[in-house]
Amino acid sequence: MKKKTFAFTFVFVAFFFHEQTLQAQWMSQVSGTNQTLLGVSFTGANAGTIVGVSGIILRTTNGGATWSSQNSGTTRFLRSVHFVNADTGTAVGELGIILRTTNGGTNWTSQTSGTINTFVHVHFTNSNTGTAVGLNGTIVRTDNGGASWASQTSGTNVELAGVHFTDSAIGTVVGFGGIILRTTNGGATWVRQNSGTSNDLRSVQFFDGNTGTIVGYNGTILQTTDGGTNWTSRASGTTRNLFSVHFVDANTGTAVGTGTILRTIDGGLHWQNQLSGITSDLYSVSFSDKNFGTAVGQLGRILRTTNGGGTTAVDEKSGSLPVRFDLGQNYPNPFNPQTTITLTLPNAQKVLVKLYDALGMEVATLLNETRSAGKNALHFDGAGLPSGLYFYELRAEKFVERRKMVLIR
Repeated sequence: MKKKTFAFTFVFVAFFFHEQTLQAQWMSQVSGTNQTLLGVSFTGANAGTIVGVSGIILRTTNGGATWSSQNSGTTRFLRSVHFVNADTGTAVGELGIILRTTNGGTNWTSQTSGTINTFVHVHFTNSNTGTAVGLNGTIVRTDNGGASWASQTSGTNVELAGVHFTDSAIGTVVGFGGIILRTTNGGATWVRQNSGTSNDLRSVQFFDGNTGTIVGYNGTILQTTDGGTNWTSRASGTTRNLFSVHFVDANTGTAVGTGTILRTIDGGLHWQNQLSGITSDLYSVSFSDKNFGTAVGQLGRILRTTNGGGTTAVDEKSGSLPVRFDLGQNYPNPFNPQTTITLTLPNAQKVLVKLYDALGMEVATLLNETRSAGKNALHFDGAGLPSGLYFYELRAEKFVERRKMVLIR
């Protein structure tokens, strides 16, 4: 394909904090598998369970120093797991499967869900009371530890991806297309709330009946202090997809996503990027307190922190200089015809950004010059391009990363 010239501008966003040499405090653990891990639940610093594709269940009793495989009795994907104490837990997943253990996973027993729709998430407020949500607007509820599950009316047929209850009556469900559902009567009725976004929402957690946080695609973070009557968008500092959020108290929370770990210590007003050391998806995160946390994702990844994901120097502060390269997902995506790509550089250096078509043929050079440390925004206008799939690639020092974007007309 003949190269063309396209309009773009490049904006440098400065940071005014001293640069420091920092070391990641999310450490990789040996999972024993390269299969995707989709859910994690810890009830203390040492006892935790992970679930994933092909019926995988992994268990640790020593904080992840070692992980042991458990027999799930299925090869179906398990999408979510929640333990209310070290012994009692529930896992849900593909084609309506629900598994229950009361002995820390030594034995898992299948329960009847009454649906063949895939479950995406499960949450229990105590050993008896729990709710599972999933595809096609599915919501089911148990008040007897899963001996029976009753279907509830969600009023939607989109994928519901996250659920959280603060007590047996008050709960919130989130899903694709920016949907938020709220109940104050245990799910007898669900009322839709205005999210202010059409981005897919993937995870929700409330610290109390009024204060809650939601994360989703394109770096979406929403918060409420009035039970969802009003939701406020927060700046996440990323356009990457976020899949899971977990708060341990009113101020301290962590969100994970595509190669991304974000941390807040002020209740979500500000979020700081932490060093994940990976570029693949992290699908679930669980903290037992503000220091001890575990995140899981693609390729059998298990990441563990014992200091809240901070650093060996001083804790990273909002607005500090970045400590690693990052190529953000363009936004919006798909786009027509303008979009923005974010680049983050740990120091001043020459960078190269190129655009390729779906066949891997070079289309254009978007950037080839020296840029300063910090977050940079590349605004691209593809008015001269046909619709289709494209790739943009960042090269800087030894760092190379490529991402997809879709142009539509």
